[in-house]
Amino acid sequence: MSMLRRARPLVEFPDTDPVKYYARVARYMMKVVEERRLAAIVQKNSDVRLVRSIRYKSGIRRPIIVTKDSQIPSMAKRGVVDIMFSVTKIKEELPDVFVVDIKADKYVWIHENNWYIFDLVVQIVCNFLKYMDIDNYIVCFDGMNGYKVITLLDVDNAKSYVKERQQYMKILSKCIELLKDVAVRVAKHYKSVYSGLDLFSHMLISGNTTLKIGLCRVPFSLHWSTKLVALPLQTPVREFSVMKALPSRVMDKAENYGQVIEQRWRYSKVDKLIKTIEECMKGQYVEHVYKAKAYIMSHISLES
Repeated sequence: MSMLRRARPLVEFPDTDPVKYYARVARYMMKVVEERRLAAIVQKNSDVRLVRSIRYKSGIRRPIIVTKDSQIPSMAKRGVVDIMFSVTKIKEELPDVFVVDIKADKYVWIHENNWYIFDLVVQIVCNFLKYMDIDNYIVCFDGMNGYKVITLLDVDNAKSYVKERQQYMKILSKCIELLKDVAVRVAKHYKSVYSGLDLFSHMLISGNTTLKIGLCRVPFSLHWSTKLVALPLQTPVREFSVMKALPSRVMDKAENYGQVIEQRWRYSKVDKLIKTIEECMKGQYVEHVYKAKAYIMSHISLES
């Protein structure tokens, strides 16, 4: 395996055997990783390293690709703790996984309304996607300091509108820009939720996973540093606690969490997204900011 970087984890070992954990959740992870290159973080004692390829006895290096459930716990036996997947399928040029990253600093996490703050921002993101006619998405705790909203885009549908990767990536980037502007305007109407905070000085919405990194932690993967699970959520963020992301607890409810993947890991058409962003680029940006804002505010619910 090729070493790319070294770091030290916050938590050295998970609260359960990682091989048994991955054997329990592998079938749900397979639905996500099939036909994709993987990267993995390997831990030996307190040292970790990121690898993207495997060296075979012949000396040849090949990408990490799994084709059956049993390969995932086998990776754990070799020291793999964290598994990430490419946002672009093998033999495809355009990424079909569009991820909205939501991260926060300590001032959000220690706020008395921290779960409601995250819930508000996640709802803004999810309803923005719905405004774009993207109904299939997964809200996933990222295992450390935030959440990801993960959706599958129908790239065959996208190819009807865009011919080059650069053009497609520019559209996705502009979509994130529109989302951020809308989020700021919507959040102003809910200042009581994050009283005392300049919210977007402490919380970041980005598209870095898709637009820059190209790798996303697989739902159900352990986070290499915290040893918490990148957990697909069944319920609103305001009902979540990090204790639910302990791997021992996830094992007890794996089927329930797995239903999120089974039900929501589906492709969405991108017609409206592309048409909307093209209109924004042609001078209708402000119009769509206020249309999206109105749509989102009519769908947000912060009731406990």
